[in-house]
Amino acid sequence: MSHLEKLSTLGIHVFERGWLSSNCILLLGSQGSTLVDSGYHTHANQTLLWLKQQLNGMCLDRLISTHLHSDHCGGNAALQSAYPNLWTDVPHSIAPAVRSWDLDRLTFVDTGQDCPPFLTSGVLAEGQTLHLGGLMWRVCLAKGHDPDSVVLFQEEHRILI
Repeated sequence: MSHLEKLSTLGIHVFERGWLSSNCILLLGSQGSTLVDSGYHTHANQTLLWLKQQLNGMCLDRLISTHLHSDHCGGNAALQSAYPNLWTDVPHSIAPAVRSWDLDRLTFVDTGQDCPPFLTSGVLAEGQTLHLGGLMWRVCLAKGHDPDSVVLFQEEHRILI
């Protein structure tokens, strides 16, 4: 059994992409559906099609952006449009910049990235535990790649997103 097949048995579905767009991870379980990272905005239609196939008529309940580089959150606006009740979480430290859409703080202009504006519903903080899909995940800071980045850790199965 491949690693992706093993993850699938846990309700974890990985949508692998090429460069320049992040992989998306869909977590499914009795607690609903969560997508971790939405990819670059030019791939939003591909993400929506993939979600439609995976969700099989269900709604997407939650969206988590691990950080605010446009290849991880560029599809957020399209997903919010397709799923009007979508709860969207971003890292705590960058949430004020998202709420005010502060392009200087978000660095989209300085880095030449495009990201349609989106709304945030909640924040992700260090040590927070989340029930996503059918598993418990812990939010951990991961400031190396981006100063506001977080990762999700599932201790029982030793999975890091």
